[in-house]
Amino acid sequence: MALHKHRKRELEDELGFGTKVTDRNTRFIHPDGTFNIQRKEVSNWGSISIYHHLISMSWRKFNTIIILYFLMMNALFATFYYFIGLDQLTGSRSATPLGKFFDGFYFSAQTLTTVGYGGLSPGSHLMNAIASVEALFGVLGFALITGLLYGRFSRPTAKIMFSKKAIIAPFREGTAFQFRLANQLRNSQLIDVECRVSVSLLEDDNGQKVRKFRPLDLEIKKINFFPMSWTINHIITDASPLYGMSASDLEESDAEFMILITGFDDTFSQTVNSRYSYKYFETVHGARFKSVFSFDERGRTVQDLNLLSVYEEAELPVLVEA
Repeated sequence: MALHKHRKRELEDELGFGTKVTDRNTRFIHPDGTFNIQRKEVSNWGSISIYHHLISMSWRKFNTIIILYFLMMNALFATFYYFIGLDQLTGSRSATPLGKFFDGFYFSAQTLTTVGYGGLSPGSHLMNAIASVEALFGVLGFALITGLLYGRFSRPTAKIMFSKKAIIAPFREGTAFQFRLANQLRNSQLIDVECRVSVSLLEDDNGQKVRKFRPLDLEIKKINFFPMSWTINHIITDASPLYGMSASDLEESDAEFMILITGFDDTFSQTVNSRYSYKYFETVHGARFKSVFSFDERGRTVQDLNLLSVYEEAELPVLVEA
């Protein structure tokens, strides 16, 4: 069914993406919450924040950069010591070129980290001068690394777990668009959690396809506490942008459901947020989520997050046109 007459309304969200993007299969928000936007700058260096990049990158990349920094700095200064002459390095007894280089490398590591075991020491003014410069690089470098580590550990983040699929489910006497989420961090308490959902659709506008962003009214859009999973529920009424749309209609409209979760982290006393999106091919028509709750032998409620994305088939009621 094409766009239903009841779905054409003036209310529209301005999400910051504009209406110019009309290509199909274009995802605005990746599942990891990042935006699918590639920018071309007048100056690439002017738009880069090294601190922000190092704070927000993954731990694997960050640790790799730290290890590479340590190895490259030591290799660089070991090369300087090697060409100056390892005979000016007191305690160096290696006879082969490779052994001398490793003596310079180990002396560099001791100087860079200000450990200084005493087995290797500079034996000339030139060697002392280069070692002094390296010690300065070491103090400054590890001070920056310490600050970055503190920033990464102290930065509050919301690790919200979303169901892998959204569903169109039978609800009361009609249907509803649903997905589930849960707080993935066991020791992090979120309060005043709010959810906002918008759908991106390609709509006809004077014979042209124009991208529109429609807000979805939620049955419950804000909760005070978030200790358990939360099923987000948009009831599809005749005022809904999804009214009368089948799976093929969502595909034709290149639908993408964009979600913004905001909440207050009680541990860090800061507001945190999480973003996610579902494309039309990640939306299952005619399904119902299975319960994630059970009870143990002591009568306590048990929540199994492994079941967060589990659903079963369900028959949808037939839409009766007025």
